[in-house]
Amino acid sequence: MIVDLHLDLAMNAMEWNRDLRLPVSVINEGEAGKTDKPDRGRATVSLDALRKGGIGLVVATQIARYVAPGSSLPGWSSPEQAWAQTQAQLSWYRVMESQGFLRQITGREDLEEHLVYWKEYDQGARHEALEGRQEVSADEERSIGYILSLEGADSLVDLSYLDIAYAYGLRAIGPAHYGPGRYANGTNSTGKMNNAGTDLLKRMDELNMILDCTHLCDDAFWQAIDLFKGPVWASHNNCRAIVDHNRQ
Repeated sequence: MIVDLHLDLAMNAMEWNRDLRLPVSVINEGEAGKTDKPDRGRATVSLDALRKGGIGLVVATQIARYVAPGSSLPGWSSPEQAWAQTQAQLSWYRVMESQGFLRQITGREDLEEHLVYWKEYDQGARHEALEGRQEVSADEERSIGYILSLEGADSLVDLSYLDIAYAYGLRAIGPAHYGPGRYANGTNSTGKMNNAGTDLLKRMDELNMILDCTHLCDDAFWQAIDLFKGPVWASHNNCRAIVDHNRQ
């Protein structure tokens, strides 16, 4: 089973209006001639493609940035609007679950059950193939496990929203994305976390959540590593020794 540690699935569905149940080629054909997004016609991932590729587990994001007046970054004009956008994304994940495309992983028990499910599905597919009864590839039917991650914490209106998000299955957070954020500074910015950011880390620790340090600027990264006691991952960046940029 292959694991993909970072996919903006719901953002692609809700902001880019892509039906990710379709093959990638069909999505790109439908975007021919469109110019509202810089990468129209260049989709690379869909649920169909993940199934065919044997991707059994993904880290799937919610993402909605707050942008202050005058910012050149794309985003939402208030944390409340950003939160509402993440809830639309959550609704999409839930619909995909109801249709059998996805199954949410919220802890060790879910993960172990999913690994058993994946193994048994493989065994069943091989048996059907040997019996000559397989008409549809198993990869085109089985559910993909997903761990829900929040990329950039701007949409958490205040710390109480973290508990709401944890209750619906959020298990990892990257406190910042690009530029200055409400809780931490991200890629292409500098400066340590503010008090809200350190409070966020403390509550994440209490909930045993995962810190995604991918987009944290250098100052915020080292501060977070000093303060945070729980599990840490870097889900989608490179090594600075290979790519000399603050993103890495």
